[in-house]
Amino acid sequence: MNDRTKSLLSQLPVVKDERSKQTIYENIEKKRNEQMLKSTKKKTPWIIPGIAAVMVLLLAVLITPGLFTQNNDASNIAITQSDSNETSSTPSINGIDSKAEQATLAPAEEPTTFNNYIPAFQQSDGKSVVISYPDPVSTLLVPLSFSLDESKSIQENIDFILTNFPASDYEFERTPLSKATFEFITTSENPTLVVSFPEPGDGLSSIESIMLNDSVQQLAKSLGAAQINWQTNGEEGYTLGNFGEADPVVNKEPTPFYLYESSTGRHYLVNGPALQGKEGAEMDVALSLMKNGDPNTPSLIPSIPASVSIYSFDGNGSEATIAFTEESTFASEEEAMQTIEAIMLVASQYDYATIRFENTGFDKIGSYSLDKPLTIPSSPNSIPLN
Repeated sequence: MNDRTKSLLSQLPVVKDERSKQTIYENIEKKRNEQMLKSTKKKTPWIIPGIAAVMVLLLAVLITPGLFTQNNDASNIAITQSDSNETSSTPSINGIDSKAEQATLAPAEEPTTFNNYIPAFQQSDGKSVVISYPDPVSTLLVPLSFSLDESKSIQENIDFILTNFPASDYEFERTPLSKATFEFITTSENPTLVVSFPEPGDGLSSIESIMLNDSVQQLAKSLGAAQINWQTNGEEGYTLGNFGEADPVVNKEPTPFYLYESSTGRHYLVNGPALQGKEGAEMDVALSLMKNGDPNTPSLIPSIPASVSIYSFDGNGSEATIAFTEESTFASEEEAMQTIEAIMLVASQYDYATIRFENTGFDKIGSYSLDKPLTIPSSPNSIPLN
């Protein structure tokens, strides 16, 4: 080797790899087995030299381990992608699954819990009831989902929630429903939520009236009620401040879902203003608002991040398919979780039951496996109670 060659070699960047000797050995062993499998189908004159080359490479790894120590993030990503491309089309050999290996070699493990986001309540967990709590910073109402014990009355369920949910730990104010009594009547064609307040609401401010009305509406929808029987101290009728008599009709107008960050740093999905008439007839309008935000609600964060765009939306019966553009990227699994659950909860208002997502960049997000249609969750922000 002449001096010029030595000089050029010394200028080459150091290539390093964090993989253990055992992992590297398994990869080489797997490639050797692949060669042997191929040789049983078709004899090729280069198979023996190929195996010899692999064995030489193995000896080089064992003799010079420092050569394969990671130097920087870029080289690690390149190695991971290379291994992925080579193994993606080959079956599992010797019990080593190529996808599992790729996940192991990824820069970071996929988290299964989230630091800030409160995931939605899943249909597989039974039925839920939504109790809304005001955030004191923005006077915004946050819908929280709690497990519903169907062996108990609605009043018993709400009493249990009000007693056991530590609202102050979440820095929420007392729910507007705290002084009311409830009964859910399902014997008629129109399931009815009966809500009675001990005092008339004539003196309520506009904000208080809106929060109380929205709280009752959210509760009624979560129970599947078709109408609301408003009462004052057991008597028919209830006044909502300057708005007058409370509306007995359950509001079924669709609403976009946004993200709200509370003073504690937690992220919640919250309803935006209802979409009426032609504006609410198409789900595209809701998705556009969730992407671009609503100037009338500056405290709410778009639930579809700026780095993500929807390429296509296709609805077929009760199932919809949403494909993101290939350039779309989520900053984290948590961000992706927030977005797909926001979209699914909006889709449920347009009578979709399942959603298939494409180009998310993830095989799995939380409990969702993205290789199949996802069942839409029941309601947002699931809070477990002991």
